[in-house]
Amino acid sequence: MKKKFYVSMSLLIATIFLLITYNFNVVQNEIMENRYNALINDLRGDVTTFELWFQQKKSIVNTAKDICGNFSYEELVAFNTENPYLNINNEDPSISQIYIGLSDGNFITGGKWIPPEDYDPRTRNWYIEAYEADETIVSSVYVDRETGKMLVTVSSPLYLEDQFVGVVSADVFLESIRAFLISVIEERNSYSYLVDEDGTVIIHTSWPDLEGQNINSNINVPFLSDYIEEAKKTNDIVRMAYQYEGNHIIGIVQEVEGRDWYLSVARIDDPNLLDIYLGHQWIFLTNGAMLLIILFLIYMIGKTRVELHTVNELLTKENEKDYLTGVYNRRYLNLYLISLWKRENVDKLSILILDVDFFKNYNDTYGHILGDEVLRKLTKCINNSVRKNDVFARFGGEEFALVMENVDSSDAKKITQKMIDEVDHLSIEHETSPFKRITISIGGVTVRPGKDLSVRAAIDYADKALYEAKESGRNKAVIISR
Repeated sequence: MKKKFYVSMSLLIATIFLLITYNFNVVQNEIMENRYNALINDLRGDVTTFELWFQQKKSIVNTAKDICGNFSYEELVAFNTENPYLNINNEDPSISQIYIGLSDGNFITGGKWIPPEDYDPRTRNWYIEAYEADETIVSSVYVDRETGKMLVTVSSPLYLEDQFVGVVSADVFLESIRAFLISVIEERNSYSYLVDEDGTVIIHTSWPDLEGQNINSNINVPFLSDYIEEAKKTNDIVRMAYQYEGNHIIGIVQEVEGRDWYLSVARIDDPNLLDIYLGHQWIFLTNGAMLLIILFLIYMIGKTRVELHTVNELLTKENEKDYLTGVYNRRYLNLYLISLWKRENVDKLSILILDVDFFKNYNDTYGHILGDEVLRKLTKCINNSVRKNDVFARFGGEEFALVMENVDSSDAKKITQKMIDEVDHLSIEHETSPFKRITISIGGVTVRPGKDLSVRAAIDYADKALYEAKESGRNKAVIISR
């Protein structure tokens, strides 16, 4: 009897021990997934905010270029310093006065700075990179010869009467970028760093002494360069886990649009929950009464596991949504279309692509903040026109996509006209539009998903229909059948 009792107790203890180990492993995995999903949400917001911040700098330079385009070359170069056509930057302290490096080697500025006699703007990286790209760009990082500080330059080639005359530029010092990143993450238990395509740390909000050092040669962090290389290849978010100065770091890295930079959000990881408890397993063997505590722990772990799983599901759903509008994002749309093409019970499918008419002009006139508000209002309005099982997603910029199962071209035309009318009834002012209000154009295609037509081809047909709607006057829809 005693032998059976001891065997039963031993089996009970062993079973409980295995259950504890299993549950703590599950909880640990859920906690890690929770942390990574939280970092993914942080990074998506940071990348969007960072890109918008730099887009505002580009807008200032582009505005200066547009102003200069209204004057003759002689009028433009009449003032070497404090040029009234360039003295437009009084609202943004993070960007310098606008200046122009002329193609003849001269230099004019909206400020008071006078370059040294040996200064030739045509030899500077910001001039060369903008001239070669023939568009508004952010230069590579370089050292300012006057202050010795690190900076980048937002530059754009300037043409007068179709003749290249120079490069319009403005400087953004790295200390301004650092201050901006710190302000974005200051309320979170994490930090950010920015790495260029060569692996040089441009900005680090937590360890600024790492700035200027290269992760491939100067910084002894195993696997960090491998994660950056993976981000280059995938153009998507990459998870990271590495050791630095005795700390276990988990992080996320993603490429920043408009420049070959890679922005990472990271944090020092908390102690391993399982290791803490396994280090005290002898307690459970010292007294039979501890079995009650173990059972209670199992209950609490199970409860925590369910709660963490619920939170994790919510975070995962958030990763499928567009940060600005709250509708599905492009990644979810692509996965959804691929799944439809694999199904055999989809008889017909209508794909619509919606575009806000003259939206760039709206942003230029009213500003990006009001532009973002317009996108939010439009998505809310259009959501009222879609069915519960339809998928409405942001396609990119001011473009959106709507996928409707079992909807033919005639029904699609009715739906598109309803959406156009509802947007029109919002009566959002847009003075630079010929309609004097915000309108949308829609291109659509009705297809039978299958092997004869790929997802890419179906989207291309919808895109061509959108182009036709724009070319024929906008504020209308064109639906084709395939």
